[in-house]
Amino acid sequence: MSPELSEERARLGRADIHMHTNLGDGTASPVRVIAEAERRHLDVIAITDHDHLEGVKRVAELLAKSGSTLGLISGIEVTTRQGHLLGLFVQRPIKMLRSVEWSIEAIKEQGGLVIIPHPLGRLVPSLSRARIEELLSRGFAIDGIEVYNPSPANRAQRQEVLRLNADWGLAQTGGSDAHFWQHIGSGYTTFAGTTVEDFRAALLAKATAAGGQEVPPERLPVAALVGQCAWSWFVDPPRKIARMLRASAS
Repeated sequence: MSPELSEERARLGRADIHMHTNLGDGTASPVRVIAEAERRHLDVIAITDHDHLEGVKRVAELLAKSGSTLGLISGIEVTTRQGHLLGLFVQRPIKMLRSVEWSIEAIKEQGGLVIIPHPLGRLVPSLSRARIEELLSRGFAIDGIEVYNPSPANRAQRQEVLRLNADWGLAQTGGSDAHFWQHIGSGYTTFAGTTVEDFRAALLAKATAAGGQEVPPERLPVAALVGQCAWSWFVDPPRKIARMLRASAS
């Protein structure tokens, strides 16, 4: 084996598995998402718009045309009645506002992996400690937990989540939860290898680690944050309702 190949196999890959596009409640276009992911030397990304797959489908189309080596995971952030849930490797949308138990099963039926995002968070709908422990005690298949999310969603809970996960034993992940292009890659998951398949194998083996703490995410103007909140509250919900109506009519 050549020294170059040995070095490539030994290198830890980086995956940002939690981000949003402007087809959801993010502000970055699919084109910009790809450009920033490549500029920040990510190997794998997951598009996880809320309750639909339109963003990831568009990113997949662009990657196929460009010939990029960036790996893409089809993901979704599901709005359950008890809090948000990440589904990775899904091919169909998961209906929103169902129970978290129903949502886990719906992800698993597709061969997907279940990640708990921003656990214990108080600024966005998040699973509580009691709910997570109840799910684990009842044997629900949870594959990983986001122990590093640089957004305000659970920044204050980080050390508590790490402490609790010492007992829970879930695979550790990091994700930027980026709603702006400036934040893509500010949180990530490291794994042995560089491909989507390598990432999945590492996650299932609980051989992943969270990264991103070494570089604080870029601070944005208050106006940008307010604008994204307005987009999330007033623009994206009607689009989600329209998607639901179209799906029920088809």
